[in-house]
Amino acid sequence: MGTFEKGYLGGFSGKVGTAVGSSWKKLNVLRSNPPSKRKGQPTEQQLERQARFSLITAFLRPLTDLLNLTYSKSAAALMTGFNKAFSVNSEAVAGVFPAFTVDYPKILLSKGSLPNASAPVAVSTVAGKLAFTWGDNSGINSAAMSDLVYVAAYNDDLKHWIFMQNAATRNAAGFVLDVTPFSGKIAQTYIGFMTADRKKFAPSVYTGQVNIL
Repeated sequence: MGTFEKGYLGGFSGKVGTAVGSSWKKLNVLRSNPPSKRKGQPTEQQLERQARFSLITAFLRPLTDLLNLTYSKSAAALMTGFNKAFSVNSEAVAGVFPAFTVDYPKILLSKGSLPNASAPVAVSTVAGKLAFTWGDNSGINSAAMSDLVYVAAYNDDLKHWIFMQNAATRNAAGFVLDVTPFSGKIAQTYIGFMTADRKKFAPSVYTGQVNIL
């Protein structure tokens, strides 16, 4: 049973209803009573949901800064861009529990109404380099020469991303990303576009699995 001192708003110790009072460094501390632990073992469905959540969260987390930008306009109030990105990509999972893998072609690093460039491609013809090329469609609909390009590559063996947020402008029609750590490995590759003021975004494009020289 809790004991009160100096009235209702004064310090107290022990448990009173759902509140727990204690003293810490000569300060009276009030906290809520922690919820009781779940009884029994989690169900197969709960374990499967947790595995999906953990897989996509770990996959996207290194891109937090990028996703907070690219999903900033589509995120609801009090939601971060990263949280919105997780929501959009939460079902991009392949395989059967517990052997889940990321379904790379389904991943969207950005969403929006800005036009993509024409036929973006990613190849590796020089050791440690990943070359992105695309058709410059500036002036068509709302596509502009000044639109910014971001590129990204992921290697599953290393569980590592390499990306460039402001890689080039749309009219450059190409950019070479240094992916030296991925030499001799496979990279999953993506490209996306945003306006120069970073207010509009295009849906990212999966440019395929590339063997890095």
